[in-house]
Amino acid sequence: MTSDTIKIGEYLIIQKQNYRKLHKFSKSNSTISLGRDSVNLSGIEGCPYFSVFKMIPSGGKRNKEYSLELTDAAVNLKDEIDVKLSGNDNRNILDDGRSQKLTAAEIEELKSDALKASDIVETLITNSNTFHSKTEFSQEKYLKKKEKKYFEYLQIVRPNLRLITEVMYRLDPGKIQGIRMDTLSQIITLSNIHSEGVHLLYDSGSNGLVAAAILSSIGNNTNGKLIHMHPGNMSQKQGLLALNFTEEQLCRCISVNVYSVLRQYHQGCDINTSNDSSKANNEHNTLKRKCTDVDEADEHKNKAPKLKNNHDVKSDDADVSDQMNLQSEPKKPKWHFDNIAASDLLKGKVDSLVITCKEDPQNIFKELVHFVKPGRPFVVFYPVVEPLQQLYLTLRSYSNVAALKVTSNWMRNYQVLPERTHPEVTMNCSSGFLLTGYVLK
Repeated sequence: MTSDTIKIGEYLIIQKQNYRKLHKFSKSNSTISLGRDSVNLSGIEGCPYFSVFKMIPSGGKRNKEYSLELTDAAVNLKDEIDVKLSGNDNRNILDDGRSQKLTAAEIEELKSDALKASDIVETLITNSNTFHSKTEFSQEKYLKKKEKKYFEYLQIVRPNLRLITEVMYRLDPGKIQGIRMDTLSQIITLSNIHSEGVHLLYDSGSNGLVAAAILSSIGNNTNGKLIHMHPGNMSQKQGLLALNFTEEQLCRCISVNVYSVLRQYHQGCDINTSNDSSKANNEHNTLKRKCTDVDEADEHKNKAPKLKNNHDVKSDDADVSDQMNLQSEPKKPKWHFDNIAASDLLKGKVDSLVITCKEDPQNIFKELVHFVKPGRPFVVFYPVVEPLQQLYLTLRSYSNVAALKVTSNWMRNYQVLPERTHPEVTMNCSSGFLLTGYVLK
């Protein structure tokens, strides 16, 4: 991981109460939007991670523009506002919209003039006809609601795998195929990711989240490798980059196109590159012969300065040869060397296979299972169960796989509070399905 202080170019998690946002901190993009608020992050560089900042209005409360000021800790409204009176029940409270004496215009003016959120809430409480008649529980709910609206502190948190998974899942589960943290932990455990192994991943829809989890489990200062196969020209890397891995650890992940690396593995070289190299060599030899013939003709015409002409001929011939060597050896792209490196690792077999794809996994599994060492595990993830059931029935007739199992994680969050503990009312209970097993030979 990087250092303990916030630096330009790193990913950050901005946390305001229960809301979190992933952001890449840069000088050109130092302003972010938190709901309706616009916050300038230019003053946080060099501060330690997990620092708390107070949002200071820079353009007036009406403009919702804030700068940040480093502070020791966030202050809760309940600690600043002392409520002395409360009612026994709410039976006499009517929600007729007339309990607040201040008008909407006066409240907006109060927001512009007040220095602290507690000042605004205290004024609202003072001008309320029903607040002191509410029960203690109702008053606490009222203060929490106002604190959420007027909260003026945020915290800069160092990204980790759990936080990134939660942020991505809450933002758009479809972009990561609905993979929750519990499912991600099952993938890492069942595939037996360890620091000294070579692991194979085919990923076409998790936005780099599964690759980040595997690389994080491999760790730093190890000999482990990850072959990250993908179907497109570029792999999805947001989850991988968001963890701020060091260059050394990022080099342990080799991202390759699945079709290109399989062609490299079976053919040993790229056909187009081989043809281009032979063509360039032929042109180089032809041009070299022509230059030599011209130089020899000039030598016969001018025999007086023979030694000088011989020296010139050798120099010119060397210059032409150097230029043609540069032209005949074009610079290879990075993916060419990645394919060679991944192909060499595949020849030695891998220690686990993980597939998280949007397409039918059956053909992908049949093609990649041959690279797995005997006795090593495989995990196939899919958002729905039907393709995995079909693959399960197909693999039952195979003699080279064993211990097949289709599982589903079902996790439910609970609200734990005094005298009101219950499951969350609205939640997505599905997080995909897993087909697991072991390769025998």
